[in-house]
Amino acid sequence: MSTHNELSRRWRLILGNAHPQQLSGEDATRDECLETLYVNEYHDRNGLSGGTASGMPKPVTWLNQVRKAFPVPAADILQKDGVDRYGIQELLLDKDMLASLKPDIGLLQTILSFRSQIPPALENEIEAIVKQVCADLEAVLAQPVQSPFARQRTPFRSSRKMPFALTDWRSSLMRNLKHYQPDEQVILPERMYFYQSQVSQVCWDIHLVVDQSGSMLNNLIHATVIAAIFCRLSVLNVRLVLFDTRVVDMSDFIDDPVRNLLSVQLGGGTDIGKAMQYTREQITQPHRSIVVLISDFYEGGSPANLYQQVAKMQEAGVTLLGLTAMDTIGAPSYDHQIIDRLLKMDMPIASMTPEHLSQWVADVIR
Repeated sequence: MSTHNELSRRWRLILGNAHPQQLSGEDATRDECLETLYVNEYHDRNGLSGGTASGMPKPVTWLNQVRKAFPVPAADILQKDGVDRYGIQELLLDKDMLASLKPDIGLLQTILSFRSQIPPALENEIEAIVKQVCADLEAVLAQPVQSPFARQRTPFRSSRKMPFALTDWRSSLMRNLKHYQPDEQVILPERMYFYQSQVSQVCWDIHLVVDQSGSMLNNLIHATVIAAIFCRLSVLNVRLVLFDTRVVDMSDFIDDPVRNLLSVQLGGGTDIGKAMQYTREQITQPHRSIVVLISDFYEGGSPANLYQQVAKMQEAGVTLLGLTAMDTIGAPSYDHQIIDRLLKMDMPIASMTPEHLSQWVADVIR
């Protein structure tokens, strides 16, 4: 894009419809978000008008559009303007409006963004929304997250009662076809086969280290729910650490994602090295420990400390995995320079969905 076209594009985003430049794609979405918020800002001032107000859409819808259309620093400014100057806070935190909205992950992200500004009178409504979204997510994630830990088949023994839900019907039928009775048209199974409920009797420690800076909301919500699902597997001893420039150990409430999310205080900074140092100090059996670092890897602290902590854990025999931030449409987002250095240190870095993470963990502990 030429310098002239780029300047024209930027002026169009600043002036709105007062500028003749036409926008398309992501720029059109950005323009819509800006016009919605600032449409009356310069109305009738020096003959300029940003357009005609068509009414503010639902605040949740607008805020989600802003987060998708703009990088984090710009989205933060627009959200703050919306709250401080244009009354979106009053709309969003209206009791009747909250009651009318369908709980979903977009609404939860918005609520957590403004968690510190929520009045005590709305605590019950907010908690109900968080609880519903967590329950919906768990209903979707529980089976794919747990299934990799229940795939090894084991024969039935009369001295051991196996849960009906763990029956491996395909193997049981295939292996007992030779016992089919044509006269009665039935199969008389000699042996039933089941899925094991756990991969190993020896427990592994898994440390989920999750960035809670403002850009990580989507990942943070999923991580707290996954931690709760993991903690129900007897083969895993799960710890959950949240961090920005501080480190908060939420392991005592690992099975309560609602409490964890309501305790989140989103920060603007990030000190990954500090969080990894804290985690390393909690490890008691390095060769049976897994550390999963979930972050956008934009290190606001000392990169040297981060590299040092990773090297020390690797030397001790800890299994490491880095998971990059993923936005609401599943696109990875991360600091390439930090990622490249960690990859050169042989730390695996991936962008994966929860079921792929659980499969990776199951493969490690087998």
